[in-house]
Amino acid sequence: MEYRNIRTSNPFLQHSNFPLLQCFCVCLFLLTPIHVAGQEKVKVALLMINADASIFVAKERGYFQDLGISVETIFFSSSGGPQMAALTTGELDAGSGSISPGIYNAVSAGIGLKIVATKSRVGQGRTAKYLLRRSLLEPGKPPALKDLKGKIIALNSAGGASRLYLDGLLKKAGLRDNDVTIRVMPFTDMANALSRAAIDAAFMVQPFASAVEDSGVAVAVADLADFFPGHMTNNLFYSDVFIRNRPKAAERFMHGFLKGQRDFHDAVTTKKESLDEIVDLVGKYLRVKDKKTLKIGLIAQDSPPNGDVNVKEIQDDQEWYFQRGLIGTKVDVSRMVDLGFLQSALGVLGAYR
Repeated sequence: MEYRNIRTSNPFLQHSNFPLLQCFCVCLFLLTPIHVAGQEKVKVALLMINADASIFVAKERGYFQDLGISVETIFFSSSGGPQMAALTTGELDAGSGSISPGIYNAVSAGIGLKIVATKSRVGQGRTAKYLLRRSLLEPGKPPALKDLKGKIIALNSAGGASRLYLDGLLKKAGLRDNDVTIRVMPFTDMANALSRAAIDAAFMVQPFASAVEDSGVAVAVADLADFFPGHMTNNLFYSDVFIRNRPKAAERFMHGFLKGQRDFHDAVTTKKESLDEIVDLVGKYLRVKDKKTLKIGLIAQDSPPNGDVNVKEIQDDQEWYFQRGLIGTKVDVSRMVDLGFLQSALGVLGAYR
């Protein structure tokens, strides 16, 4: 345990005629410990994607350390399966990912976790696009949603958020499910599939969407924000064990996370921070050498500086997944959400405006 030496600019203490009061104040300050050598470890599951930037920023800039927290980041390939199991047992303190059908099913099955903050959401013109193969368009004719009828559309998953998003697109276009054919493949395979005419259209996130547009193979027919503005794409989870056994550490982690989130938001949105510095910092954690592509991906992130969680959205999405048979049992959403830690951090930092 380390204690800090007092240095005060308060003239009352510097020139006090009350030595006993000064001595009392000094002793009181010296007896207040700060965690430096004895940092409390918090294990956090990350998908090692652009949406994790806020945590990388907070970690690199010492925000967690200043609060007595030592953050260990652990890579998981998805927000389901092994990550859920580790959150339940308390092997993980915090996790991250999208609120997919798997999250609803996990909570229904008794998995002990809570959604505590939002890391990223759909931003206008930034997050994802629907792209149509250019060769399918008549020369000089702009793409239209109705052009998707009868087409093969690539999605990165058959039953997650991308399927929910496609439903919004089809409704806007006046189309039904059987008007299109879905092919499931990773984002990394979609550009090649478009160039080979193996698919006609694709739902692509950044930076993949921009790369395909720049190549001239496909053109944007719609932006995801046209149908789902502000929809949460990545959230922060806490283990019930973490909440129950170490609530103070959970509060401090949230505080540090929000500081990192605000720095990242300022770099991308308000330009108050250096975006190039953020790109370098995040690139180190993600081990990405192509800084230009990384920068496109980071600019695509809309990270709410107050970490807002849209509870109604969670309820609405659950209903859609249930109607489609993607979740077996609906759960009380209040069992899935705990906003107390976020509110506590906002009480200290103040609301971002």
